[in-house]
Amino acid sequence: MNKPLSKQLGELFAQFQDLIDTASHTVIKRLNEDDKKRNRLLSFFSTIGDSYYKKYSEIKRIRYTTSH
Repeated sequence: MNKPLSKQLGELFAQFQDLIDTASHTVIKRLNEDDKKRNRLLSFFSTIGDSYYKKYSEIKRIRYTTSH
């Protein structure tokens, strides 16, 4: 039951993208939670990242539920 190489590569890229998304979101969440070391510029970019990943997760969830 071998999958074609193209499907295997596509799934590998999807897994890699999900890993990068999860790692980035974890870093952003930790920066938001660390009030002691927070500065305004870091807080600004952290808020942008958090907003991005919230919306991105919502879009992925909507697409997944409507396509399956």
